[in-house]
Parts: sequence; structure tokens; C-alpha cells
Amino acid sequence: MSSKPPVYERRLQIKHFYDDRQSGQTKRTWMEIQLQLPEKSPEGWVNDGRVRLSIGEEKDVKGAFLLSLDEASRLVKSLEVAIEEHEEYKAKLWRE
Repeated sequence: MSSKPPVYERRLQIKHFYDDRQSGQTKRTWMEIQLQLPEKSPEGWVNDGRVRLSIGEEKDVKGAFLLSLDEASRLVKSLEVAIEEHEEYKAKLWRE
């Protein structure tokens, strides 16, 4: 019995271009978010899906994280809090 590999759907890809000071060339870094949807097992159990974050440079993957939905949710909440704190502090600086 062979099991099929998980299928991940691309949900978001963020690309960042920058000029490399040493080579003078424009280079690219990127982050990609992919989702594996939940699946039902042959026994009738529903298994959670996963979120995969990949980080790379040019065409090479430099690192990847496979997150449970709970971990992905905590990451999103942490990003939201960081952004809110940033915007509050920026507004404070403008008011001064």
C-alpha cells in the first residue's frame, strides 16, 4: 500500500528585490505560503491540514517551516500585534 504525498496549494508569494552591494547585481529573496487542506482518512478520521512557509533566495529554497494550524494561527496573531504596536508608535512620533 503506497501513500500519496501531501498536496500543497500556493496561497501567497512575496518577492523582495534588492541591490547587492558586493556584486552590484539586483537579487531576489522570497517567501511563499502554501496550504495542505484537511483530509479524511480511510477510517473516517479528519486529519488537520498544514501550512508550509518557504523562504528562499533567487530560485533556491533556503529554509521551510511546516506549521500546524494552531502554530500558523499564533504566528498570524503575533504579526498582527507587532504591526499594531508599530503603527501606534509611529502615530505617537508624528504627534510629537
